[in-house]
Amino acid sequence: MDDDKDTAYTFDLYLKSLGFSTKSFVNPIEALNYFNKNLTECALIITDYAMPQMSDFDLIKKIREKDQNYDRKIILISATIKDNFTINYYNKFMELKVDKFLEKPIPLDKLK
Repeated sequence: MDDDKDTAYTFDLYLKSLGFSTKSFVNPIEALNYFNKNLTECALIITDYAMPQMSDFDLIKKIREKDQNYDRKIILISATIKDNFTINYYNKFMELKVDKFLEKPIPLDKLK
């Protein structure tokens, strides 16, 4: 999930080239609707930090409401992690069990 079409497309192509089945979105509401209908098909969620329509925190919180056992891994990506992450904000994400934080630009091999 990335509101930038090029980034979402690049991640999608790269992960498919590694043999993963992927579904990419540029709209967090569409991504959440898909997740809610296809929970068992989702093993990993990669989402951008800053998105229109819904905040990253709200998206992850709604995912965790359905995924209460934390079976799905979540990677949060952003070009501004160092600038925007306060300790308080970081702790909120840790409570939601975000598995990894990656800063853009991301070398594709970091997604392995």
